[in-house]
Amino acid sequence: MTNTPQSDLKYKIIQQASNGWHLIEDQAQNLTKGQCDRMLKRYIRDGENPNDLKAVLQDDVRFPTGSTTDKGWLPTNLL
Repeated sequence: MTNTPQSDLKYKIIQQASNGWHLIEDQAQNLTKGQCDRMLKRYIRDGENPNDLKAVLQDDVRFPTGSTTDKGWLPTNLL
């Protein structure tokens, strides 16, 4: 098997909620195509609505996965 650019692609699984599309869980990113297919099947088997799930490229700018450790803006001039 030759190493083509498509074999290096990574995917993530996002889920539609009332406030838009979000990463379904932290482990559902940086997946190979095979891993992504298996995880999607598991989510559906476990009861997730397939219409609310989507597999997208990891770096798809339409669906950014920001840091979950971002605490937002903290004031520094309270003294």
